[in-house]
Amino acid sequence: MNFGEYARLGEHHDVMEALTLLTKAYINMCGYSLGYRTVVYCAGEAWQERLAWLDLPLSEMARKESLVTLMPFISNEYNPEIYDEYDISGMNEEELMAGCKQAITDKEFDEATIEVLCWGIMKATEKKKELSQEIEADAPDGTHLKGVLTEQRCGCTSVTMTSPYNNLIALTIELERDARQLLIKAYEDCQNLRRQEEKIRALYPQYQDELRKCKNASGWKKHTAFNKVYGQFVDNTVIVSPDKWFFEWFGLEF
Repeated sequence: MNFGEYARLGEHHDVMEALTLLTKAYINMCGYSLGYRTVVYCAGEAWQERLAWLDLPLSEMARKESLVTLMPFISNEYNPEIYDEYDISGMNEEELMAGCKQAITDKEFDEATIEVLCWGIMKATEKKKELSQEIEADAPDGTHLKGVLTEQRCGCTSVTMTSPYNNLIALTIELERDARQLLIKAYEDCQNLRRQEEKIRALYPQYQDELRKCKNASGWKKHTAFNKVYGQFVDNTVIVSPDKWFFEWFGLEF
């Protein structure tokens, strides 16, 4: 059989069966082949994405964590003290596909593993469509929210709010299956910060002092000074570049 035929068979495997097979294949490649180990890992990430959209015991972890963090929970054969010492290499789509096809030729893995490997590599190498999906939601206070979903994958979901705050970017480091919830969280963070205007203004002189301590006013120095003074307000917000919005709302320049 060729790659496409194996991939079509692979699609029908149970997601946890597939991840178990690929975790064991990864273990077998540790200390044996960096190339095959990389191919197996990238295929596993495609199956992890599939798991993240489901409601299985490891789905919530799959939305937030890396595959290597997930592996000990997938198979008790994965010992982090041993296998975390191994790494993968950077391979582009062509190299991943070539490596997968070579595994078929070499009969490197059993049939079931080859099937789930091929499906994973097929998903990992297919051209991703650029997300630009319009979304709407109603906040708890009744405000109608509008935005655009720009990214939605394991480890990252991002939306750009267009109303009532225009071009406000919000990001969370997990796959948020209902992106409208991120839109609502961004709005609630905005309202919470705006209610603390008096405290935020009171700290502005402290920010200016911190900035003066820096040898230059580079973007990184400003960012460091801002986080040192305003971290208590922004550390848990999903809003990207809150300093921009402090200027928009309160006229404070950073």
